[in-house]
Amino acid sequence: MFGKKRKERKKDKSIEKEPEIVEASLEEVRKAVNYYAEKSDNRLSLRTIVKQNNEIDAEFLISYLGGVPDRPFYMSKETYEIFEDPEMPYHIDRVQIACDKYLMETGEYPCMSGEDAEKVSYFKLQHHLRETPPFDLYLDPKDRMVTHRKPAEKQ
Repeated sequence: MFGKKRKERKKDKSIEKEPEIVEASLEEVRKAVNYYAEKSDNRLSLRTIVKQNNEIDAEFLISYLGGVPDRPFYMSKETYEIFEDPEMPYHIDRVQIACDKYLMETGEYPCMSGEDAEKVSYFKLQHHLRETPPFDLYLDPKDRMVTHRKPAEKQ
C-alpha cells in the first residue's frame, strides 16, 4: 500500500533503454575520442576506453556520438591512433614499445639509414619483437612516435 509506488519507480529506473546504434565514420570517432579526452578528468588515461584487444569501448562515446557505432573501432594504447583494422594498433603498440626499449639500450632510434631515415628497421628490433609487422612503420620526425603514415618527402 505505502511502498508500492516506490517499488514501481525503482523498477522504472532499473529498466534502461538500449543505446541507439549509429553509423559513425572514422573521423567522427576520432572527434568523439578527442572530445571525450578534453572533457574527462585529467587523472584518467585515454587507455581506459580501450579494451584488451584494442577495441574502443563505445559505451564511453555514446553521449558524443548519439549512440553506439555500428562497427568496432580500434585504438593504439601507445600512440592513440584510431583504426578500423584491428591489426594496425596491435602491431603499432608492439613496435612502439620495441623502439622505446631500443632507444634506452643504444641511445639511437631504430631507423633505416639513407633515404628511408624515418622507416623503422625491423632488423634492429629483432630482439625486441616476437613477430614482424606485415607493413612498414615509420617514426614521426616531430614526436618520434610510431605511425603507419609515410613522412612527407623532404625538399
